[in-house]
Amino acid sequence: MLIARNVRAGWQADDAVRGGVTAVWSDVAEDASTGCRGRGLRVSVALTAEILEVEAAAEHAARWRDLAARALEPNPFFAPDLAIPGLRHLPEGRRGSVVMVWRGEERRDLVGVLPIVGIGARYLAPLPARQAAAFYGTISTPLLGAEAPDATLAAMLASLGQRGIHALHLPYLHEGGQVDAVLAKLEADAGVRRVRIDGFRRAFLQSALPGSDYMRATLETRRRKEADRQRRRLADIGSLTFRVARGPLEIAAAVELFLDLEALGWKGREGTDLKTAPGSAAFLRDAAAGLAAHDAIRIAILSLDERPIAAGLVLTAQNRAYYTKTCYAEDLGRFSPGFLLTLDLTAHLLDDPALASADSIAIADHPMIDRLWVERFPVMSILVETGPAFGLVAGAERLRETIRQRSRAFRTGIRAWRSSRNKG
Repeated sequence: MLIARNVRAGWQADDAVRGGVTAVWSDVAEDASTGCRGRGLRVSVALTAEILEVEAAAEHAARWRDLAARALEPNPFFAPDLAIPGLRHLPEGRRGSVVMVWRGEERRDLVGVLPIVGIGARYLAPLPARQAAAFYGTISTPLLGAEAPDATLAAMLASLGQRGIHALHLPYLHEGGQVDAVLAKLEADAGVRRVRIDGFRRAFLQSALPGSDYMRATLETRRRKEADRQRRRLADIGSLTFRVARGPLEIAAAVELFLDLEALGWKGREGTDLKTAPGSAAFLRDAAAGLAAHDAIRIAILSLDERPIAAGLVLTAQNRAYYTKTCYAEDLGRFSPGFLLTLDLTAHLLDDPALASADSIAIADHPMIDRLWVERFPVMSILVETGPAFGLVAGAERLRETIRQRSRAFRTGIRAWRSSRNKG
């Protein structure tokens, strides 16, 4: 058995097997039966951790999908129907893989999954590190089964360490969630270091109120009256309708509608829309088809007569919805079609008995959704130790985060300046 042992210098692998080491190394997979024994951590369950290329991981899609449905915390972006297309359509020059952890040696019980991408070049230093893949979603929570999640996560970290990886970056982990608690246990029991880089609270929807009552309770009177006025003005122009596409046929058509509508806006003018960005449209089409087959995607559409004027992508996992992406007709911006769509979508989500909550996956202090969804969901960016150079990677990541925040502030300022010029 290959035993992962965390020591001060980082993760090491000890050969403690009877009759030979069971680790298998290749370009496709890293395979190790891992007992995950660390300082104070004793685990009797036999786990097998491996790092697979996307096509090898795709062979386990059914078991992967089953794990996503029962994971400690939901994450639709790491379910196979989205993660596999995401890894296949990564930007040129980037490669991804999937960490999988199995209970037992026969690979029948999948208990852990984490899609990852390389990030070494970002640190301006040749220090191998990995990051949880994003796929347009701000959730980095690994999929962990409920049985022995600490051992499962330890096996994931050990498998990265055995590859010479020094750190794992989880840029959007639910702070205070169940996986965060598992990491805290590993830190206390096995000495696995982690560094918090950043954190914020984003808009979240969770209420026992019906949709109409919730909006009356949360939206300030002035803004609610303004929305009613904008809706009436649109109704004077034509018939205003709201619908939610579900199922393979409806979703396939709605995806094309979304791509076309987004391309007409500022993202299309800047070449950052999904239809223009290399591989993005193919990714969305492939992911939407897989998700629709399992009723895990909805597309909300607000139309004026037959013309779509706003659309929103919504993913679902377990009993939670994720408001993933939205676009609207900018020539009707004075009527706030995106906000009107979100009002209708909010009622739709709250009135669905299969859903208990919805995550906006938005930035902090979002100017639109924060005013409507008043609950908050805390997320944090953390770096987790997997190798002896963890401290160096952590320092570089702090520097990168500082540069990123300053760059974002600069871009926001430029966008505001352009907007003021256009209004003038």
